[in-house]
Amino acid sequence: MTIKPLAAGDWEHFHALAAAEGWKISFQEQRLFQSLWRPHFHALWHQGRCCGFVSAVLYKTSGWIGNLLIDPELRRRGYGSRLFEHAMEEIESDERVERVWLTASEQGAPLYRKHGFVEIDRVERWSATGLGERFSVAVPDLTRLLELDKACWGEDRSTLLRLLAQDGCTFAAGKMIAQLQVGVNFCQLGPWLAEESTSATCRTLLDQALHAVPADRPLVCDVLASAELALVLQKAGFVRGGENLLMCSSSEPPLLNGVIALASLGSIG
Repeated sequence: MTIKPLAAGDWEHFHALAAAEGWKISFQEQRLFQSLWRPHFHALWHQGRCCGFVSAVLYKTSGWIGNLLIDPELRRRGYGSRLFEHAMEEIESDERVERVWLTASEQGAPLYRKHGFVEIDRVERWSATGLGERFSVAVPDLTRLLELDKACWGEDRSTLLRLLAQDGCTFAAGKMIAQLQVGVNFCQLGPWLAEESTSATCRTLLDQALHAVPADRPLVCDVLASAELALVLQKAGFVRGGENLLMCSSSEPPLLNGVIALASLGSIG
């Protein structure tokens, strides 16, 4: 059994498995893992066959485990546990790490609980259809977004956010700000952050985003259940899909002050 960074040919296999599971993977995330973060995406090989995948990303004081995916024909053989352990080992080898994050289905949560992870929140998948005729290319100054993200997560994630911003734009309403990531097949709203949240400012920001997304293209966001925005999202035309648990392993309970939606669809924060 060998675990190693993905080779170029492994991506096609990963995407096929992910598509079969109904996973959405943004263009921005794919680009990151095929360039800057290539060393942080791993494949498990056994007896000449690629059996599964996992990613392990490090920020300043935290890590994110994501994309844990096993070939359906090869499940219940311990491959998932071994990949998870490998990801934890990689993250915890950095002495600065104080906490590790991941999102999990109800089925996958027991594995993580055994390793000390606890539920912090729930992540709800919401989607709507774009209303704009074409995408607006205006990209405001990211300074406020970077500052608020650091305050919300308790660390600097500017490298990630600057890369995500290359193809999108940022919207603000009141004391709220969000980033729109544009892809060929769908767009994503996130991160979405707020010093103060009201129904009116949420609706204003959602309207801005929907009108910036090309007509008929899906707009997706992973919203924390604690934000309590179900009614606002429904009135804006969003439909709720599935949900996962947001889990964390930390010596101290983490505080997510002002986080409304994640910057990714669950895999990198």
